[in-house]
Amino acid sequence: MIFDSIGHLDRHHIPCRDEIVSFLKKNRPETLPVGEIEIRGRELFVRPAHYETKSAAQGKFETHRLYMDLQYVIEGEELMQVAPADVLLPLSEYNVNGDYQFFKASQGISSFIVRADEFAVFWPGEAHRPSCSVGEKPVFVKKLVFKIRIL
Repeated sequence: MIFDSIGHLDRHHIPCRDEIVSFLKKNRPETLPVGEIEIRGRELFVRPAHYETKSAAQGKFETHRLYMDLQYVIEGEELMQVAPADVLLPLSEYNVNGDYQFFKASQGISSFIVRADEFAVFWPGEAHRPSCSVGEKPVFVKKLVFKIRIL
């Protein structure tokens, strides 16, 4: 996992980093429509999202096998959580088409707040629970989730 300011993205050795930086320079991230935008076919694409955060108890941990996530918060803030693989209890089977599997965890959870202009990277197999409220009230968030094919 990586957590940093988007201005420091070039410090990290992330696959497709230069293409992501170029995409961010060519586009106004806050104006991108919700959906999916291919940057390099299915090897690199982005999913702009707008939503209200929810309590951590309402969320699920997820893992991916083929793709890594680079989750960049444009507006708002959210709590993200991670958990080690040995505490995960499956809630679903692996979804091949969506490249995800959901889990729950009740111990070993670490939390951090991702604010506007910050990002987190989750490699395949790293369990993460994004989109959680920092406080008791939901907050509106605009985020870009870059999907980078690793395998």
